[in-house]
Amino acid sequence: MKTLIWLLVVVAAIAVVVIVRRGSRSTTGSGAVAHEKMTLEEKLAVLAGCGLKLASPFTTGDLLKSWSREEFDKPGFDIVLVSLGMTEEQEPRRNHCANLWHFDTECIEDDGDYKRIVERMAAMTQGSLPLINIRDRVDVQAKKASFSFSFQGRETTVQCKVQDDWVDAGIFAKFVELLNVADPSKIYIYYDLGGQDCIIGCVSKEDLKRLNAKGIRFVPLT
Repeated sequence: MKTLIWLLVVVAAIAVVVIVRRGSRSTTGSGAVAHEKMTLEEKLAVLAGCGLKLASPFTTGDLLKSWSREEFDKPGFDIVLVSLGMTEEQEPRRNHCANLWHFDTECIEDDGDYKRIVERMAAMTQGSLPLINIRDRVDVQAKKASFSFSFQGRETTVQCKVQDDWVDAGIFAKFVELLNVADPSKIYIYYDLGGQDCIIGCVSKEDLKRLNAKGIRFVPLT
């Protein structure tokens, strides 16, 4: 009798473990990618399916110049996103991805720095937010910075807060506002890397849903 009771207890314990594991799999499996044991190529395919493609003429070989395959194949998408958001390491410094940007927030030193930000934010929309006549003035010592551009025939000037060489994070709200007017089907997205750098991108709202469904933690840029 004692042996039978013991067997019943063991069977019940095993059943609980199986149920818990199945529940765990169903939670991550409701669209979320199992980030373990994915190769660089598999991760790039996932991102391409969500609107973030490796630009021509680049290949995985170009990305492998920056990190080893072992690093890329580790769980998670951080390194792949950073690599996609970078430029090539030699001239002409082309972007690995048209609509993804690995952005360092400590980047404001002189004239031209805000101009480059405006140009990249516009370029990432791939034609949806055509900004022209882009210019800036940056004087960190005098604590003055601003940038200007024209959109739909209207001139806009944005004053920027100056704190050493850090970007004024508040400026990005202006691009969010303009894109919502120019093309409501698209959205700027943000990926937190946990440091002073981050990932900024521009995709369709449907692609953002796809990214989140795959467990890739992009959020709308605000």
